[in-house]
Amino acid sequence: MSKRVPLEPVIATELFPDIRVELERVLESLTDDQWEYPTACTGWAVRDVALHLLGTRIGLLSGFRDNDGQWVKVNSWEELVTLIDELNALWVKAARRISRKLLISLLGFTNEQIITFLNTLDPQAMGGPIGWAGDQPHPIWLHIARELTEQWAHHQHICDAVGITSLKEARFVHPVLSTYVRALPQTYHDTAAPNHTLVKLVVTGEGGGVWHLVREAEKWVLYAETDLSPTATISMDVDTAWRMFTKGLEAETIRQRADFEGDRALAEVMLGTVAIIG
Repeated sequence: MSKRVPLEPVIATELFPDIRVELERVLESLTDDQWEYPTACTGWAVRDVALHLLGTRIGLLSGFRDNDGQWVKVNSWEELVTLIDELNALWVKAARRISRKLLISLLGFTNEQIITFLNTLDPQAMGGPIGWAGDQPHPIWLHIARELTEQWAHHQHICDAVGITSLKEARFVHPVLSTYVRALPQTYHDTAAPNHTLVKLVVTGEGGGVWHLVREAEKWVLYAETDLSPTATISMDVDTAWRMFTKGLEAETIRQRADFEGDRALAEVMLGTVAIIG
């Protein structure tokens, strides 16, 4: 067996207090006009993205902490995505009556409760599946890290819209990318290749890293490091990577911004990765 170094868990709980403070700082700095600037989230202005963040926090506390949220049976991943999109749109439409001052206050209030709750959890305990990472149970630390990516990505959508740079330090970016890459085995699930085939992802810039996706025993497994020679390598910068994982760029744009070596067709499977719901 060649050298294969497993990925470390993403332990993200300590990042949430700083994200809470920074979101409030950014929102409080906005002008009346900036609250209405369009974002990368189709049909949503800055205010709508902030309202969506409030909705996700209420959903997390109600469902995950209190086990008292809305539960709907779905029969497929596609049905789940459709349902989530519909619920998100309904929430934002209804919540637009909330004032900006109250919205910032409610975001702070719910964020404090989330931070308190997350600190009660055992990161190594098992939770339910995270669809984009596969349908098997996943550890609680990955559920917490997924919440980190949700908060961080929408924070970036707000900041992009108003021209602010925020939370781009490596201590935030690397855990986010280290969470997103957990979607790669699912992305390649139906991609056949000989055992020991290596697809290597290189992300450059502050918070970037290198990840090794290896075909073994009829499945793809993600590693931090191997001594295999890559069959395909795809390299891109941090900005391209996080937008790829969140459907923020068209595949053709990613092709223009990335570098490819080896089996290009195998590398380009990665362009279809989705590490979000919806």
